[in-house]
Amino acid sequence: MSKKLQGNGLFESSRMMLPEHKEAYIMHQQNLRKNSRPQLDDQEMERISMLLAESMHSKKEVELVLFKEFDVSKLTGIITRIDQQQKSVRLTQRNDFVWVQVVDIIDAVLK
Repeated sequence: MSKKLQGNGLFESSRMMLPEHKEAYIMHQQNLRKNSRPQLDDQEMERISMLLAESMHSKKEVELVLFKEFDVSKLTGIITRIDQQQKSVRLTQRNDFVWVQVVDIIDAVLK
């Protein structure tokens, strides 16, 4: 009998991946590393919205913890506008600003 058919030889001799299978495998590995979005309760959402409003009215700096699919990021600045229609806030950092979606905010701390 041939050596290819002994043990794991048959699999070893036919080790080839199509590009589509390789891409699917890479995507699967990336999806395993994704974070799940934390569910905030009503009290926590109310606390965060009060801190955002306080930062806007008193011009105090706030640190926002933002949810991302693969990690968590932090932004620091002053809330200068709250857009309830778009459900976003404008965070001003020195001479620049960035719009942040409210659903991405998982924590806020006044500085």
